[in-house]
Amino acid sequence: MDDLEEYSPQVGELEATFTRAANYLQGLAATLPSEKLLFFYGRYKQALDGPCLAPKPGFFDFKGKQKWDAWKALGEMSKEDAMKEYIDGISEVDGDWQIKAPTDGKHSGTSSWVKVSSLAVPEEDDDKSDKDKNHFDWVKENDIPKVKCLSDKTLSDTDENGMTLLHWAADRGYLEMTEVLLEKGIDVNSQDTDGQTALHYAVSCGHQAVIRALLSHGADLNIADADGQLPMDCADEEIKELLK
Repeated sequence: MDDLEEYSPQVGELEATFTRAANYLQGLAATLPSEKLLFFYGRYKQALDGPCLAPKPGFFDFKGKQKWDAWKALGEMSKEDAMKEYIDGISEVDGDWQIKAPTDGKHSGTSSWVKVSSLAVPEEDDDKSDKDKNHFDWVKENDIPKVKCLSDKTLSDTDENGMTLLHWAADRGYLEMTEVLLEKGIDVNSQDTDGQTALHYAVSCGHQAVIRALLSHGADLNIADADGQLPMDCADEEIKELLK
C-alpha cells in the first residue's frame, strides 16, 4: 500500500501482525535479494528500537555499514509506520502471506531471520543452472544432501571474499547446515578477508541457534576482525547474554 493511512489497525493488532510478518520472513529470507532484505532490516530495527542512535560501524565492516545505513535512512519514522511498511513489504513479496503464516506462536517475535543477512541471495544466483552450481551455491540454497556428500578437502575452500562454507551457513542462519559442516570437521574459526569468523556473522545477524552450535564446537570469542571487533562487539543486548 502506498498510503500508510489505508492500514490503520489498533496498536495491539498492528504489533501482532508485525510479529507474524517478521516470523514469516524466516521462510522467505533465502529467496530475497539483499536490497529487499535490508529494507526489512531497517524497518524491523526502527519498529523495535526507534530511530538509529547506534554508532556507524567501522570502515572495514561493510556488511554492518549496509545494515546501519538501511536503519539510519529511516530518520524519525515512527515505530508504528515502520511496522506498517514492514507488513506492506511482506504483502508485496507474498500477497497470501497472512493465510500461510502460522498463528500458533511457533516462532518467537524476535526471530533472528528478521535481523536479516546482508549477504543473502545475490540476484545472479537465480540465473545459474544446476550444472553450473558449486558447493557454495549448495550451502546458500540449504541443499543439505549434496553438502553431506562433499569430500573433506572442499571444507577449506574459500570464495572471493575469503568466506568458507561455514561462513555462508552462519550468515544465512541455517542451523542444520551449520551442524553438518561442523560434524564434517570444517574449521570453526576460519577468518574471511575482513578477519571475521562464522561466529561474527551469526552474531551480527542474530542467529541464536547457530551461535550455540558454533560455540559448542569451539568457536573462539576472542578473535578480532580487521577492524578490531570481537564477536561480542557485533551483538545486541540479547545476544550478549548468550555469549557470556
